[in-house]
Amino acid sequence: MSNAKEKGMAYLIMSLLISVMSFATVTIKQVDCPQQFEGRVQEIIESIDTGSAFDTHTVVFKNLSTLKGDVRDQVAIEMLENGPFEIERGLDYRIQVKNGRLCWIEKI
Repeated sequence: MSNAKEKGMAYLIMSLLISVMSFATVTIKQVDCPQQFEGRVQEIIESIDTGSAFDTHTVVFKNLSTLKGDVRDQVAIEMLENGPFEIERGLDYRIQVKNGRLCWIEKI
């Protein structure tokens, strides 16, 4: 009987862990980004290369259309140079920002 109780507790704990991780995943995707706009890349300011995987560059966008929140005419955002988003000067993007940090960006 003791072995059955141990297996039951193990299944219960695993089920709880899986449901907590699933909830965290769903919650993360629902982050509210209070500033959203469509912008064109005007300039990419390269930073000093330190050789780190976390090197950043500053991307300056011209605000073409404010979709949500209070967005200035020109917005500068620090982005990872080798991050998941590839940015090209002169192209248009839909950008979502929270507290000056990039939430999401996609080419339009």
